[in-house]
Amino acid sequence: MKKVFNCLIVLFIVLGSFTPVHAKKSEGKQEEGIQWYEEGLFEGLNNKKNESASMSYQEYAVVLSHLFGVDEKEVIQKTQEVTDDSVHLRSAIKQGTAKNILTEYLPSQLEEPLDQWEGSDKPLKRKDLLQLLDGFVDAYYNEPGEFGGQQIKGNAWINASGVTISESTIDGDLVITNGKDILLNEVTVNGTVYIDEELQNEVSTVNSDLNRVLVYDAAEKASDWSLVWNDEFLAEEIDSDKWTYDIGNWIVDEYGEGVAAGWGNNEKEYYTDSSENSYTEDGHLVIKAKKEEEPITDKFGSYDYTSAKLKTKGLFSKKYGKFEAKMKLPEGQGFWPAFWMMPEDDVYGPWPTSGEIDIMEAAGGDTSNIGGTIHYGEEWPNNTYTGKEYHFPEGEDFTGYHTYSVEWEPGEIRWYVDGELYQTLNDWFSKGENQGDQYAYPAPFDQEFYMILNLAVGGWYGGDPDETTEFPGKMEVDYVRVYELTGRDYREPVEPVVEEETLPEDAKQPLEDGNFIYDQNYEKEITVVDSPEKTLDPTYWNFLKLPDFNGQGNLTIEDVDGENFAKTAITNPGNALWSLQQIQNLPVLKGHTYKVSFDAKSNTTRNIMTKVSGGAERGYANYSGEKTMGLTDNLQSYEYTFTFKQDTDLAARLEFNLGSNGTAPVWIGNVRVEDITDQVGEDTSKPALGDGNLIYNGTFDQGDMTRLNYWELSSKGEADASVVVPESTREAEITVENAGQQSEDISFTQGGIPLAENQEYELTFDGKASDARNLQLEVVSEDGSVQYFSEAVSLTEEMTGHTLEFQLPEELSGEVGQLRFLLGGEDGDVALDNIRMIQTSVIVAPIKFQNGDFSQGVEPWESYIHFDASADVAVVDEELKIAIENAGNETWSVLTEQKNLSFSKGAAYTLSFDAKSTLARDIEVTLENANYTRYLSEKVTLNEDMEHYEFEFEMVKDDVTSLKFLMGQVAGAHDIYIDNVRVEVK
Repeated sequence: MKKVFNCLIVLFIVLGSFTPVHAKKSEGKQEEGIQWYEEGLFEGLNNKKNESASMSYQEYAVVLSHLFGVDEKEVIQKTQEVTDDSVHLRSAIKQGTAKNILTEYLPSQLEEPLDQWEGSDKPLKRKDLLQLLDGFVDAYYNEPGEFGGQQIKGNAWINASGVTISESTIDGDLVITNGKDILLNEVTVNGTVYIDEELQNEVSTVNSDLNRVLVYDAAEKASDWSLVWNDEFLAEEIDSDKWTYDIGNWIVDEYGEGVAAGWGNNEKEYYTDSSENSYTEDGHLVIKAKKEEEPITDKFGSYDYTSAKLKTKGLFSKKYGKFEAKMKLPEGQGFWPAFWMMPEDDVYGPWPTSGEIDIMEAAGGDTSNIGGTIHYGEEWPNNTYTGKEYHFPEGEDFTGYHTYSVEWEPGEIRWYVDGELYQTLNDWFSKGENQGDQYAYPAPFDQEFYMILNLAVGGWYGGDPDETTEFPGKMEVDYVRVYELTGRDYREPVEPVVEEETLPEDAKQPLEDGNFIYDQNYEKEITVVDSPEKTLDPTYWNFLKLPDFNGQGNLTIEDVDGENFAKTAITNPGNALWSLQQIQNLPVLKGHTYKVSFDAKSNTTRNIMTKVSGGAERGYANYSGEKTMGLTDNLQSYEYTFTFKQDTDLAARLEFNLGSNGTAPVWIGNVRVEDITDQVGEDTSKPALGDGNLIYNGTFDQGDMTRLNYWELSSKGEADASVVVPESTREAEITVENAGQQSEDISFTQGGIPLAENQEYELTFDGKASDARNLQLEVVSEDGSVQYFSEAVSLTEEMTGHTLEFQLPEELSGEVGQLRFLLGGEDGDVALDNIRMIQTSVIVAPIKFQNGDFSQGVEPWESYIHFDASADVAVVDEELKIAIENAGNETWSVLTEQKNLSFSKGAAYTLSFDAKSTLARDIEVTLENANYTRYLSEKVTLNEDMEHYEFEFEMVKDDVTSLKFLMGQVAGAHDIYIDNVRVEVK
C-alpha cells in the first residue's frame, strides 16, 4: 500500500493544482454546453470528454478539492482511508467509493442524495456527478467579492475567503465549506446554513434572517443527539428572539417589591441589558463585568459593579435533552460565571422545590476547577443540593475554551467537560408546602427548563472581589446548543431505592450514650481554622473564621450553670452567616433519621443558623435544611430532626453559623446528634394540610411513581376495574372492565380523614367520563358502617369542576372517616383530579399575642440588627424605643418582631398600633411565616407625632407567623417609638 500511495503523490505533483473561479447559475434555462460547475469545479480537466465516460480518482479529487476548498493531497489521503482497494489516480472510481469519500466532507444532514451510490460497484460517470451537483447547487461562490441582489431558488455554496452576499434571498440551504471573512448582509436563508466547524468564527451576519444555523464536523461520527436549538452568535447583535435579560440586583415579587438583595446570593453587581455589558464579537457572545466609576442606583440601593444575565425564559425551554456551551471564563477573585437552568414554570412550588440545574459555575479566584450541581428538596430554607467539582488536567484551566454540557434523561443527569463524564446523578426529591408526601419521582426534574448565562460579581460561591481583582472581567461564549435524543429512546426512570447501611468500622462511631458529638464538655483544645490552608480536626470541635468572609471573633470556654459552654465573642460578624462557625464532623448514613439538640443563649435577642451539611468535596450540600434559632439572654434548649436522603457521608459537618447577625455573643453547650432511625415509626395520621385540605395527594402527583399513594381502588363480586396515573396527565384514570350491579361494587377511596362534629365542609374535584354517566360520592365512618353524606354527580366527556357542600351530624361514630367515589353499576371509564375537602366553618385558634403595650418590658418581643446596621432596642416609659444610628442596606436590617402567633384560615383580624419617628420616614409592617410568606404587608409613614394605624385582613390558611416591624434602609440617625400593638379577631 505504501508503494501505491507514493505513486499517487507523484502523479498529483505532475498534474498540479487548479484555481477555481466563481460562477453563478443563471435564473433562466442554461444553454447546452459548459455548466457553472464545469467552469469552476471541473476547471483544468478535459471538458471535451464524453459525459458518459467514467471519472478517475484524480478527476474526482480535483472536483472535491475545488468544492470544499481543500488541498488535493488531503482528498487523496481520505481516499486511501475509506477504501480497501488499491488506488490508482487514473483508474475509474466506483460510485460506492465516491460516496464514502464525499461523506468525509459533507454534513451528515446532506448525505441523503448520495444514498443512490451506497455500495455500488458501478464506475462513477461524469454525468452522474453532474446530475448530483446540478440538482443540489444553484449558486457557487469560489472567489472573493461582493454579490448582491440575488434571488437563489435552490442551494448556495461558499468555499472562498472575502465573500460578501448582500440583499439576497436563498430559498434552499447555504453550505460554507472554506474561507475567512465571510459576511451575510441583509440575507434571508429559508433553509439551513451549514458551516464547517473550523469556520464558525469566520462568518458574520448583519440584519440577516437565518432560519437555522448548523456548525458541522464532517469527520464526526453519527450521534444519538440531534440539534434542535442553537446560537452561534454570528449576528452583530444579541438575538432578541433567543435571549432576554434579568435587570437589577434584587429578586422582586409580582408587584415589583423587593424580596431578596443580591439575587438571593449576596451578589454585588447590577445586571443591565446595555451593550457595555453584553455584546457579540467575532462570532462570540461576550458578557463583561465592569467596575463603575460612579455607582449605579435604583430604588433599592447603589451598586459599584455592572454585568449581564441572559436567559431564554419565555423564548425557549425544554424537558430532557443535551445542553452545552463552549466558553472561556474570567480569572479574578469575586468573578462568578455560570451556565445553568431554571424551570420555565414553578410547577412544584418556589425555589428550589421546582429544581435548578447548574451545568457549570466557577469561582474566579481558583481557575483549576468548575462545579456542576442540582438544587432540590423542600422550599428554602429546608432545601438541599448535590454536586461535584471537575478538576482540569495539569496545564489547563477554565480561562481557555472548554465545552460544558449535561445530558438530561428521565431520572438521570450527566455532567461533561470537553466530552469527559465526571458526574452522574439520579437521586433527588421535591416536596411542597401543603402536601402529605413528596412529589413522585423524578420530580422536580421532569418539566421544561430554560437556560441562563451570567457573570456575577461577589456572592456566596467564591466571595467578593478584592484589591487583586482586575476589571473588566469577560465571559466569552462561542456557542450554545441544545439537542434532542433521537438515536434511541430516552431511558425509563428508576425510582431510587434506599438500602440499609451501617457504619463502617473505620468511621467515627457514636459514644456509649449514642451521641456522635465528641468532647461535649469542651475539655480538649479547639482547632482554630483562620486560613484556607488549615484543615478541620476530623474528630473534635473546630472554630472557623476564614478571611474571605471577614468574620472576626474568638471562642472560649465558660461555665454556665455548672457546665462548660463554648462562648463565641464577636468583634466583626462578617458578610455571611458562615463568617464565624463552630463545627464538628460526624458520619451520616443515607436513609437514616437524626436528632440534633443543644442548649444556647446570648446576652440579647439574636438569631443563629444551624444545619448538618457536606464539606467542600460535597459542594457544602445542605443535608438537614437551614434551621434558624432565635436566642435570648435566657438559656434555652433547641432541637430538630431530619432524614438524610443523599449518599452516605462519613465526614458530614454539624454547623453552628454565627456570622452576619450582629456582635452579640453566643453560648452553646450540651450538643448531641443521635441516630433515631429505629425510634421513628410510620406516621399514619393525616392532619389537615397547611392550606386546610383534608385530602392527601388529590392531585395525583405524589408518593411513589404510581402517583396513587393514599388511594385504594376496590371491587366486589364480578365487578372489575383498574386505575393508573399517566405521567403526562397526572390524573387518576379508572378503567371499568365490569361495572357490576351496584354503585358500591367499585370504590375509589381515601381513608384516615379527620372529621369534626356539626361542622361544614366543601368538597371539590375535577372529573370526566369516557361516556356520559353518573358518579356517586359519599363520606362515611372509618369502618364504612355509617354514611354521613352522599350525592350523585353527572360526568361528561369534558373535564369539569364540581363543588359539593355538606354538614356533618352532631355526633360522629369516630374521629376519622373515608371519602368514596362509587363507580359501579354503570359503564364508562372515569378520570379524576384536583380533589380537595376543606372545613368551611371557621374554628379560630387563640392568637396568644402578648405585651403589646410594653408594660412588661421587652419580652416576648425580639429584635434583629443586621451586620450592616447599628441600633439599640429598649423599653422606655412603657414604649418600645428603637434608637437607630445606621439603618443598613435592607428593610430588614433593623427589625422587631413577635413570633409564634397562630392564625386561622378564613378568620378576619385587626392589627393596630401607635408609632412615631424623630425623622420622617416609612416603615414596613408584615405578618409572615418561617418561609417568609407574607399574609400582611403594609407601609406606613411616621413623623414626630404619635399616630394610630389600623389594618384589617383575612387569613387564607392556618399558619404560625411572626408580626414584624421592618425599620432599615433609611439614611440618618433617628429614634422610632412603637406602642399599643394589638392583634384581635374581628
